[in-house]
Amino acid sequence: MQKAKNTYLRRADREDLDKLVCWMEDEDFNYFLYGDPARSPSIIREQIVSYLGKSAGSVLPTGLYLLIDGPEGPIGMVSLQNISWRNRSCNIDVYISKPYRGQVTTGIGVFRALEYAFDELNMHRVGAVIYAFNELSWKFFEFVGAVREVVLKDHILRDGKFYDVFVYGLLDREFNDWRDKHKKSIQEFELRRMIESINRSESNL
Repeated sequence: MQKAKNTYLRRADREDLDKLVCWMEDEDFNYFLYGDPARSPSIIREQIVSYLGKSAGSVLPTGLYLLIDGPEGPIGMVSLQNISWRNRSCNIDVYISKPYRGQVTTGIGVFRALEYAFDELNMHRVGAVIYAFNELSWKFFEFVGAVREVVLKDHILRDGKFYDVFVYGLLDREFNDWRDKHKKSIQEFELRRMIESINRSESNL
């Protein structure tokens, strides 16, 4: 419970630039989120600075970076990309640093990112592209109601093996239905218990 209370999202600012660039240059980051680490550190830095420089009075951004803060500082980042304010849609990428991956804070961070997209940004649809080997991520998205809409067969190469890529979509009404169904558990931040329950159910099929 204490971890849940101490895990939250915030907008990244210029003081976080070095941390963001460090993560995005890391081999582990590229393994999970990008097909080819083709961008140089300077290009990454320029892109992040352009997003951080957006102010409330400027043109609406097409991308946002959020940090997931834990008790000991930043533990990961959320990237909202291809934001269409007219269509109320965006894509989401979530990266959790290795020491915290798989812990309950991961689930809470992603859940709060979805809440931010739907409740604060008023998105109608949030999409996610997830590699098949990233089982923790796609199981969580399915857990909160996302639908696997597309399967790209043998789409990426990792460690000498081809893997499928899953494309997910989650609508605001689907997310709200899920929240209503699990209202009590969400209020108590008992995500670990719920995820374990889903995994047990799947293992019994």
